[in-house]
Amino acid sequence: MASHVALTAVMVVMMLASSSQTINAAEIGEFDFYYLVLMWPGAYCEQSKGKCCMPKTGKPEIDFFVRGLWTADATTGSQVTRCNQTSFYVNELDGLSSELAKYWSNIKCPSNNGVSNWKSTWKTYGICSGLDEPTYFNTVLNMRSKIELLNLLVGQGYGPSNTAYYRTSDIEAAISSVIGARPVIRCSKDQSGEFQLYEVYVCVNKEATEVIECPSPPAFTCSDFIRFHPFTYDMLKVKLAMPASD
Repeated sequence: MASHVALTAVMVVMMLASSSQTINAAEIGEFDFYYLVLMWPGAYCEQSKGKCCMPKTGKPEIDFFVRGLWTADATTGSQVTRCNQTSFYVNELDGLSSELAKYWSNIKCPSNNGVSNWKSTWKTYGICSGLDEPTYFNTVLNMRSKIELLNLLVGQGYGPSNTAYYRTSDIEAAISSVIGARPVIRCSKDQSGEFQLYEVYVCVNKEATEVIECPSPPAFTCSDFIRFHPFTYDMLKVKLAMPASD
């Protein structure tokens, strides 16, 4: 009887250990590569009919904003998300606050400090990366800096313009010629109903050290020729949330 009890206890311990290993593996997230997603704020303001606000953190850079470094599956191209319930602690990003305010601003109205965007990205994708919070955000900023997308496009003759129309395939080729891999362009429609450059997806290896060809690129709808509207501080209104009534 005693041996039977002992054997049962051992089996329970083994089952618990196995269950724990499965949970830990899931919490890290099984992904194959990242999408580095960069958004052009001028397009955001155009598609939202001028409803853009100055962030509470002050003027962002006139540049592409970061949307995130999204964990993804190579077979399907789908995003790997919400791997565990790890909390978000904004104070852990104190050393990155200046760079985040410049390149990861939220220009949605009413004016805000961007924290909701960072929290959402961390809880959706960052926790799947296996990186701690400061390392994840620093890695994203470093990859953005490595590509310098706006400078790249301007240098190739594709700067923001109120009048120009650019061939979508030419923009893709211009980016590819510099970073060594083909990007994916996502378009939206401006206030005139014309397609415009909105986001650029660049695929990055699992170690987040280099750009790679997208294993399973997403498909977006763009026209052959698209707009690339300028982004200026005049587009950003100062609009604060109304205080709650008593």
